[in-house]
Amino acid sequence: MKKIVVISFFALSTSFFTLCQAQYVRPSDGPPTTVGSTTNPALQSGGFGDNLSIGGSFGLYIGNTTYVGLEPLLSYHFNKSLMFGVGPIYQYISEDFGPYGTYSSSTYGARATVMFFLPEDLSRVFLMGEYDLLNVPEENFNTGYIYRGTLAMPMLGLGYKDQVTDKLFFCVYGLWNFNTSYFNPFTNPIINAGFDLGLWK
Repeated sequence: MKKIVVISFFALSTSFFTLCQAQYVRPSDGPPTTVGSTTNPALQSGGFGDNLSIGGSFGLYIGNTTYVGLEPLLSYHFNKSLMFGVGPIYQYISEDFGPYGTYSSSTYGARATVMFFLPEDLSRVFLMGEYDLLNVPEENFNTGYIYRGTLAMPMLGLGYKDQVTDKLFFCVYGLWNFNTSYFNPFTNPIINAGFDLGLWK
């Protein structure tokens, strides 16, 4: 019997293939933010760390196919509408083909993301762009040997974030990957969910 475990939480980063850049918007210096508020409070003035959040997801699937995905993300809030994030990506997959043996491979690299939150009543909705640079296995179909190559993957999409506490947020988003390479490890559309935690005091 297959055993499936999927975990997504703020300290780690997919998804089945990408990590959620779960978003937050810091509360202002004024009255406390109401949980579930539909508006994005202004950012506080402070040091560099007061504008940071950490998020992402961890994916685990165990069975005839084993998958492990780790994609943490560190984000910087320029203001209440614009965020920029960076983080590493690591994915491992192993497939058991019975008498034909087992195939396993790893994909690793880095990504950069930009999120723009819409104003007013649509402040829970964000537009998202992501650029991944991954080292992936590539099979030479003439020789049968597997080499490694680098893929650049630009993506665009739309997401929704919801407030859990004054620091913790949940989000879900979808992305479309514009790289059409046969060796592209992502399948369109890419759907992801996760949490994010503000690092301000």
